Amino acid sequence: MTKNSSIGKNNRAGLGCVALASLLILFAFLNSQAQTWTVSSPNNSVVIQVKQDSIAAIYPHQKNCYYRALLNNAVAIDWSPLGVVTSDQNFTTDLTFISQEQSTINETYSLSSGKRSLYANHCNELRLTFNNANNRRIVFYFRAYADAVAYTYELPGTGSAQITGEISGFALPSGSTGWGHTSTDDEQTYDQFAVGSQGKSLGFPVLFKSATNAWVLITEAAVYGDYTGSSIRSNAASNNVFQLSFPSVQGPISGTLPWKLPWRVAIIGATLGPLVASSVVENLNPPCALTDVSWIKSGRCTWSWLSENVGDTTLQKKYIDFAGQSGWEYNLIDDGFNKSFIPRMCQYGSQHSVANELWYNYTSVKTQAQQNSVFSQCKTWGIKSLKIDFIFDDVSGQNCSYHQNIMKWFDMTATNLAANQLMATFHGCTIPRGQRRRWPHLMTWEAVKGYEYIGRGYPGTKHNCMLPYTRNVVGPMDMTPVLFTVGTLTNGSGATRTSTDAHELALSVVMESGIQHFADKPEAYNACVGKSFLQKVPSAWDDIRFIDGYPGESAVFARRKGNDWYVAGISALAAKTLTISLTFLKPGSYTVDLYKDSTATARTMVKQTVTVSASNPFSVWVNTNGGFCCKIPGSYDSTITSVDMNKKVSKRAISRCNRLDLYHCVRGGAAGAQFRLNRLMIDLRGRSISSQGSNRVPQGVLVGPAAK
Repeated sequence: MTKNSSIGKNNRAGLGCVALASLLILFAFLNSQAQTWTVSSPNNSVVIQVKQDSIAAIYPHQKNCYYRALLNNAVAIDWSPLGVVTSDQNFTTDLTFISQEQSTINETYSLSSGKRSLYANHCNELRLTFNNANNRRIVFYFRAYADAVAYTYELPGTGSAQITGEISGFALPSGSTGWGHTSTDDEQTYDQFAVGSQGKSLGFPVLFKSATNAWVLITEAAVYGDYTGSSIRSNAASNNVFQLSFPSVQGPISGTLPWKLPWRVAIIGATLGPLVASSVVENLNPPCALTDVSWIKSGRCTWSWLSENVGDTTLQKKYIDFAGQSGWEYNLIDDGFNKSFIPRMCQYGSQHSVANELWYNYTSVKTQAQQNSVFSQCKTWGIKSLKIDFIFDDVSGQNCSYHQNIMKWFDMTATNLAANQLMATFHGCTIPRGQRRRWPHLMTWEAVKGYEYIGRGYPGTKHNCMLPYTRNVVGPMDMTPVLFTVGTLTNGSGATRTSTDAHELALSVVMESGIQHFADKPEAYNACVGKSFLQKVPSAWDDIRFIDGYPGESAVFARRKGNDWYVAGISALAAKTLTISLTFLKPGSYTVDLYKDSTATARTMVKQTVTVSASNPFSVWVNTNGGFCCKIPGSYDSTITSVDMNKKVSKRAISRCNRLDLYHCVRGGAAGAQFRLNRLMIDLRGRSISSQGSNRVPQGVLVGPAAK
């Protein structure tokens, strides 16, 4: 009995040790698992996941914060690092989680120019609060939109801080393709590269086609004078992870607590449609700072510099005359004009209902004192807008256009311009970062290799077909399009453009700019078949649709003004026939003037009367480097409402939508929903819905050829 009792006691003790060991192992296992948090877009198509973990390929032997973005349950952006470093604190590793909060943002606002007149800022926001090893606090913000993910940081407290770097990143799945330009010059081409093949240093925006077939455009938003602009770069160790990079001339960034930093943004879509139509960069900026915006007027503008330089008052009067005859709102008097004649030009312009815009070098309006003098003088003269050029500082032999001092200059300039009711065109500058929501009088920015390079290495129609998917996505773009003259230009050094006339005319619709500066001289426009179209084409739009296209190959868009849709396409490919779906039109047939390439002559454009409808796609032949455009009057259908832009729609899905859940398939009330669903002409051979989703109220449906 004693022996047996001893054995039983030992067995019980052994079992207890095993149980304890198992519990310890289980506790260690559970403790080793990454803690995760999630936030989804209002339509659930985009999901942001956040975790604390150690990822050996990025930061081995460190427990950092990472996020990833899913589009329709597929990885669009892989696990990417998060964090900030200040001069005396590290907010990247071994952070202690404190709390989380979620909220919904759902607001609308209007702008004087842009892709649409009414903007919807609708997203779900996740806020995660952490303490670092020194018990100092940081808050991570994540916003999930139907067409984007965005994140930023806030340093709470009082006093000041100096930020020395961010490890913020975007990891693209291996096998992805990218298009980007050098980080040191925005006036470059967007060249294709294979993600992961080598380290890259790239300026914003950067376009990717993920290996999971998601389209991703990376940029930043809401950068003001309390921070610096940035770029991204990858390195040889993890060259599919693109991390934030400050300008080489930028030292520590000084700021005051509490301090909320700029947004890091990835616009995401199953097709290119959500990218083209996105206004998330504006959405992430503060509301309008102006109480009176009645003086801010978008418009079309004559511009003599490229084709004939600026000349004297006789030449400028010729351009003002043409602007007045065409119904255009502005004339730009560029570099080299004698400013003593400006009052006379303003008076002459007023007599012809044309306002003048005047060129200044950044060095002439760099300081507060200079702006006080120049801006008040321009207002007295009657100038309505300034074109400010060469906005960069030469620091240690390096020209930088987006470090903190330049961003402070933009803040000061926007404020002083508004005080004098002056609009602005920024030229020779960095990209816009959504500032026109806060300051709608900032009408357009260059930051692009535009037509001033005609004759000096302009890359041609392939570049034209890249810009709608890259630079022009993030804000207004002063490309100065529509050039019919072939051959020698005064400031073009004898270049010959490679595009057709129809391609050029279509640029007036495809490219968006708050003030659209047209590059050619009056004689060229007067001789053009498309003169009447160009006289009426808007510069500010109510809505946009992506129809078809691929970066560097083609772009076919529709833009709406009032009840009229304008449809235009440009191509960098060999001659071909395009099939254009117009399912967003109001039911009925429309007889329109179609401006297209001639089959008889290489560059020539012809006007042809055609009939189009919502129920039948129409075909148009475009020549090599060609294009087309047309206006479809009275074709806006206000009853059409958007479907989920990031989900392919199948026949089964529509059936389910009819039976179960109209809200998730069609935004808007139940009234008329069945009618709208019946309008969705889904091509089951691979076509899918491509529209801008929640950034327009109301919006239309677009069914078009699937992007490559």
